[in-house]
Amino acid sequence: MVRLTLDDRYDAMPWDEVDAVVFDVGNVLLTFDPPALLREHLPEVPELHPMLLQRVFRSPYWPMLDHGTVTLLEAADAMCGRDEELRPYFRKIVTGWVRLRNPVAEGVAALRACKAHGKRCYVLSNYSREAFPVAEEMHDFFRLMDGKVISSEVGLLKPDPRIYRLLTDRFGLEPSRTLFIDDLPANIEGALYAGWQGLCFSEAGKLRRFFGLEEEQ
Repeated sequence: MVRLTLDDRYDAMPWDEVDAVVFDVGNVLLTFDPPALLREHLPEVPELHPMLLQRVFRSPYWPMLDHGTVTLLEAADAMCGRDEELRPYFRKIVTGWVRLRNPVAEGVAALRACKAHGKRCYVLSNYSREAFPVAEEMHDFFRLMDGKVISSEVGLLKPDPRIYRLLTDRFGLEPSRTLFIDDLPANIEGALYAGWQGLCFSEAGKLRRFFGLEEEQ
């Protein structure tokens, strides 16, 4: 039998059905937009952006960062390969992207609504070991979290079912009463497979509608 996501079962957030809400970070709480990051950090070489988009953000070395098996500089140098003259650009974007400046307003609003309803809140994210502390320091909404599981710290990546089980075991949560919010369908599938509730934040406005949040003025 197919497990349905929470928004396919309910029109609005069923607060009595959930004890804990777990948030992804990228494009749920913080905007992660690689083309925009390239424009921000390397505006002087727009002609290199298509190549860097592929060789940095779509590189096989990128998930190694999330897995915690390489450092930022090690990944940058691997991505650069034999193109020695381009090494400064690879290093600049790989070390610079970590300062994600723009919160996702409705994601943060959903987090605050969950806390206001007395729900425990957690982070579960595929994230570099060096990058996540930067995000935590920059954005005070992370202080609302009751705990976190970061892929690079535990050596597991979503949607591996073990990372979901690790979080519920670590914090004593009932999987069936734990809701996961992520922007990627595969990660929601992993949560459903682990017995969690799931909500895929696949379009702007979805959280605002489901949680009954007021529109920003």
